[in-house]
Amino acid sequence: MRGRLLGFLLFLAIGLWRLTLRIRLVGRENREEIERAGRPVLHAIWHQRMVAGILRFPWSGTVTMASRSSDGDVIAGFLWYWGFRAVRGSSSRGGAEALMEMVDALKGTTRWAALTPDGPRGPARRCKPGLARLAEVLDAPVMPVGTSSARPRFLRSWDRYLLPMPFSRCAVVFGAPIWRGPGEGEAEFLARVDAAIDVMTEEADRICGVVGAPRERAPRVTVPAEGGVA
Repeated sequence: MRGRLLGFLLFLAIGLWRLTLRIRLVGRENREEIERAGRPVLHAIWHQRMVAGILRFPWSGTVTMASRSSDGDVIAGFLWYWGFRAVRGSSSRGGAEALMEMVDALKGTTRWAALTPDGPRGPARRCKPGLARLAEVLDAPVMPVGTSSARPRFLRSWDRYLLPMPFSRCAVVFGAPIWRGPGEGEAEFLARVDAAIDVMTEEADRICGVVGAPRERAPRVTVPAEGGVA
C-alpha cells in the first residue's frame, strides 16, 4: 500500500514534468518491422538513458521490470499508474521468476517490453545474459534504443543517470532489430547489442546537440570465434 501511494505521488510529479518536455521519436519503422513479423518488441536501452523512453509512451501496456526492494515498490506503483506492467525481480533477486513472467506476458504477441540490460547496478553499458535468453525463448530480435536531452543533467550515480531538465527537447531513437545469428555465441551477440545501443545513444546525443556525455564504462570488446558471426 505504501509503495502504491508513493508511486501515485511520483506519478503526479512526473506527469507535470512530462508536460514540459518535447520528445521526438526517430526510427518508428524499425519497431513496426518487428511487429509485422509477429514478434514482441524488446526495446533495449542503457539504464542511464531510460527516462525519456518511459515518458514518451504512457498507458502503452509496456512490460518492464522493477526490483523487489522498497524503492522498487515505489517504482512499480508509478509504472502501474503510467500504464506499464512491471514484473518484479532483478539480476540479484528474483531474476529467473521475473524472466519467466515476462515470457508469459510476451510470448505469441506483438507487445512491447522495456529493458535496461545493464541495470539495476551495472556494470554500465554491458548487457547481461538475461537479455539474450529472453530473445532466444521468444524467438525475437532486440531493438536497440538511445535517448538524450538538449538540457541534460547527469547525476553522480553508478551510471551517471540522465535527467532531462524541464522544458527541454528530447529524442528517442529506435535502431534496426538485431537477430542472433545461427551458431552465434551469447557473448558475441551481446557485444553486438552493446555496440548498437551505443550507436543509438550517440545518435540521440547528436540530434539534441549533446557533446562529451559521460560513458561511465566502455562496452566489452569481444573477438568472434573463427567462423562466427561478426
